[in-house]
Amino acid sequence: MAIAYKLLRMKGDKLYPLFVLSDQEIPIGVWLDAKEGERLTNGKVKSKLGPLQFRPGWHLSDIPLAIHIGIKEDGVIKYMHPDNVWCECEYSDEIDYQKEVEKNGKGYKAMMDTIPINGFYRFKTSPSMLGKWIIAGRMKINRVLSDEEVSKICLQNGYKSLPRRPENCA
Repeated sequence: MAIAYKLLRMKGDKLYPLFVLSDQEIPIGVWLDAKEGERLTNGKVKSKLGPLQFRPGWHLSDIPLAIHIGIKEDGVIKYMHPDNVWCECEYSDEIDYQKEVEKNGKGYKAMMDTIPINGFYRFKTSPSMLGKWIIAGRMKINRVLSDEEVSKICLQNGYKSLPRRPENCA
């Protein structure tokens, strides 16, 4: 098992995915197998953002920072959404699917369209993101991180974390 971070939405004291299967609560401390989101006729997956590339699995990060997800100001992501939280997770790393993924091609072709059972691979979903997502077939949320913990982890890795949107901003 390995440690990673996942950005989730918090409603009250419950956690939910941001975009795909966003109405399904994610409990803390329970191992969860990834589920496929609803696949559309065009091959993409249904999400709150509209159709997205079908890339099933839990999307995790090496650090709690996603500079391509948040609130834009002057065309640049400046803040996290107020209900978004970073969680420390464990994920199954028994099988590294990276070589299999890279056989599929480069760029957006270097992925799987099935859940990586008992394993993971890495994939860059946005040119503006740092690093690559860890796409895993199984994960467990260990805990919700405080803003201070997120900042400390980001600084230790040479980055500044995104602040939550200030309350006085519209």
